Amino acid sequence: MPPLSTALRCGVYTLSDAARLTGLSRSRVREWFRHRRARKGPPLFSSDYEPEKNSLAISFWDLIDVFVAGQLREHGVSLPTVRKVYARLTTDLGTSHPFCRKELLTDGKAVFVRGLDRHGEEEIYEALTRQKAFPKLILPFLQRIDYDRAMAARWRIADGVVVDPALSFGQPVVAGASIPTYLLAAAYDANGRDADVVAGWYGVTAEEVEAAVRFEAELAA
Repeated sequence: MPPLSTALRCGVYTLSDAARLTGLSRSRVREWFRHRRARKGPPLFSSDYEPEKNSLAISFWDLIDVFVAGQLREHGVSLPTVRKVYARLTTDLGTSHPFCRKELLTDGKAVFVRGLDRHGEEEIYEALTRQKAFPKLILPFLQRIDYDRAMAARWRIADGVVVDPALSFGQPVVAGASIPTYLLAAAYDANGRDADVVAGWYGVTAEEVEAAVRFEAELAA
C-alpha cells in the first residue's frame, strides 16, 4: 500500500479493481503486470507502486494505461503492436505513461499521435511508422477522459460517475459529489430501494443515487 499522501494524490487500485473498472478479465490485467507468475519477457506495464507482501497496487495513471490498452485490443490492435506503440511513445513523449497523454488518438486500427512539427504546424503521425495522416480521418475514442497539462486527470467512466484520483482514493464517485458509488448503492438496497431517502442522507440528488446504482449494477453484471 502506498503512503497515504501518495494515495490521496494518485489514487490506489488493486489489480481486481482495475479489471472491474475497465471490463477486462483479471487474468489479462495480471498478465500485463506479470503479477504472481514469472513469465518470459518484460511486463507490458510496471506499477507506480512497489509490490508489498505478494500484493500489488496501481495508480490512477496505471489504471488509465490499462484502460487504453484494453480499448486498443478491443478495436483490433494486436498485443505486440500495443507493446511496440507503448515503448515508442514512452520515448517520443518522454513519459512513463504514454497512454495517459492527450496526444493519443486512434481510428480503431492504428495508433496516432498529435503534435507540432518543426515549423510549429499541427501534425498527426502514425506512432510506429511516423507517417503523417490527415486529422479529419482520425477520430479519438477516449472521449470520457479529462486532461490536465496533457495528462489524464479524470475518467468519466459512466454517465454521472467519475474516477478522480483526488477523490475517495480514486474510487468511483458520483460526479456532483465525492460520495463513492458503492456506498450509495448499498444504502439504496438496504433502505427499500428509495433513492429520495438515500439522497437526503448523503446530500446528493435522487438522480445521482440512481446513477450510482446503475453503475454498480453494470459492474456486477
